[in-house]
Amino acid sequence: MSFVQSFFFSITHCSLFSLGILISLGLINLSPVQAVEKNVLIAEATPSREVSLTQRSITIPNGVYLYGRSPKPETLGQEYLVFKVQEGQVIGAFYMPRSEFSCFSGSFNSRQMNLSIADPYDGTKYDYAIALEPISPIADQRNATTEMRLEGYYRLNNVTENDHRILKTCLSDN
Repeated sequence: MSFVQSFFFSITHCSLFSLGILISLGLINLSPVQAVEKNVLIAEATPSREVSLTQRSITIPNGVYLYGRSPKPETLGQEYLVFKVQEGQVIGAFYMPRSEFSCFSGSFNSRQMNLSIADPYDGTKYDYAIALEPISPIADQRNATTEMRLEGYYRLNNVTENDHRILKTCLSDN
């Protein structure tokens, strides 16, 4: 059996979610992903009217966030992530509807969300990063804000009871 045949044979025994994680991590498809994303507001305090992303530390306001590869919630076969931000730290989960989920923890820097994802079966940790894209800086006399988006994801506003259940599990694990 060739490498490709044995590789695809072993993949058929992986769950749909595990396959999605492999694709997301770039272990199966190394081509770049392009998608349209929704916005997340990132606030920063500064006395200046000029906005320079390279000179600032970006933080995402504390709260619970939901993002998906699809602009519609609970779309079968699509990846979602729900997470809580507290003082620049993030804890959450990647999941696909009607499948298992993988918890993660991490932090933000000015260019990306850096995550450590735990395999749901053996607990092995994998590093993963999602790029942050600035949309437009807005400045006034008191502060400056920069709207950001997670590359490849849509922001979803309705965090469901199931999303909260998944998040609660990951928060208790950390």
